Amino acid sequence: MEPKAQDPIKVINVMIRVKNAFFQLWPVLMIAVIVCSAFSVIRGKQSFVPMYEAKAIFTVESTYDPEDVFGASAYYDQYAAQEVAAAFPYILDTDMMDDRVVEELPKGYANGYPNAETVADTNMLVLTVQSTDPQDAYDYLVAIIECYPAVLEMIMDDAIIKVMTPPSVPTAPYNSFSPLGTAVKGGAVGALAALAFIFACGLLTRTVQTADELKSAINLPILVALPKVNLKKRRTGTPLMVSAGSDPNMAESLRGLRLKVKKLLEDKDRKTVLVTSTLAGEGKSTVALNLAKSLVRDGHKVVILDADLRSQSIARMLGDMAVGNSLLDCLKDPELSILDCVRTDKTGALHFISGRSTDKRHYSIEHRSMHKIIDTLAAEYDYVVIDTPPSEVVSDATALCRYADCVLYVVKQDYAKRSQVINAITTLHQKDVKIAGCVFNGVPQFHRQYGYGYRSSYGYGYDYGYRKYSGYGSKYGYGYSKYASKKETETEE
Repeated sequence: MEPKAQDPIKVINVMIRVKNAFFQLWPVLMIAVIVCSAFSVIRGKQSFVPMYEAKAIFTVESTYDPEDVFGASAYYDQYAAQEVAAAFPYILDTDMMDDRVVEELPKGYANGYPNAETVADTNMLVLTVQSTDPQDAYDYLVAIIECYPAVLEMIMDDAIIKVMTPPSVPTAPYNSFSPLGTAVKGGAVGALAALAFIFACGLLTRTVQTADELKSAINLPILVALPKVNLKKRRTGTPLMVSAGSDPNMAESLRGLRLKVKKLLEDKDRKTVLVTSTLAGEGKSTVALNLAKSLVRDGHKVVILDADLRSQSIARMLGDMAVGNSLLDCLKDPELSILDCVRTDKTGALHFISGRSTDKRHYSIEHRSMHKIIDTLAAEYDYVVIDTPPSEVVSDATALCRYADCVLYVVKQDYAKRSQVINAITTLHQKDVKIAGCVFNGVPQFHRQYGYGYRSSYGYGYDYGYRKYSGYGSKYGYGYSKYASKKETETEE
């Protein structure tokens, strides 16, 4: 079926993208906080300048007659102090005051910042000078004290200034460097920058986030949504695989997939199921293997064919490290029967064909004997499950689809871009491949419901049979290393 045109991204999808980006890039946030905190502390320590403050306290008295019957001299003294403090900056800016102060300074220039303020509800005036040098602060304040009254008398004739506390040379800076406070401020800046970066990444990413988004992009049914199940790595180092026994929701989802596949094939003479995806690492091998196991548990005779010539993974996922004959051997040797390549898993119930991989690009599934191989397996088994290479990477998946009765397309949540999925499905459609439906894989726990008969609150993360997509791509001669799947673990049932 034809894929739909890309729809505008909804607000809920944007929120999901940003949330996924946060969970993926939270180490960037931590690194940004640490780096910015350290940088702020280092820079703050290098740029820190100690400041010294010299201080003197005055009283300001008015010339108001204290014998006044109303006894309001205290009020006028406070008023006079406020007037002096308010006029102080303007008096300091006058050329007369500046010339007098400079004449009194030993260095011949002012190095400091003077200030005056009143003490609340009193006639006291506090005069301070702040400077990077304690002696300069003291000298500047002394010069102001010597010159200020004379200049003030020329401007205000009703105020008398008396020194209560004379100034002294400061012995310690009044300011101090706080590494903790500086680190917190720097960390906050780094956190904001990192969050902006994460938000931008969430907006710019175009991977498939929800089943609704996938359904809006393609005209295909979503058969099932498989949950994301995080598993611990085994100490023995043996391969792990997510299976029906990994989680109750996983078992229920696989059971639903099995029923739908059987329904799709109930009118078919042959029952050949092909599983493919857009990119490596989306879980097609795991989906194919678990579908085969589910059919075996339902009492059917099933064989799974590993048709990925360049990355044979089924045997490894089943824990069988022996090197046996594979599809590649049958394609190279027409005298070798495909049935001679069949092996069984540890239970003896599931049959599989998987062995040596090849890094030679000229080996292709487009081989005349392929039809005979599929017919032989279909005649011997109730179901034949075929695991193929990614359809976006090589053409083998497209070539194999002509031999399948049911094609399942796996899309992993937040992995392949919508454009890649649409292009891959369009290519298959142009080759007259009829896809039965999609398996939406790796649904995280915060995606509560998808509306396809499945409700999930579990996690799902594992390796899908490809260690690194960059290595896989190099075998095929394609540069898709940025889609490299992480080294995740898989557990066996």
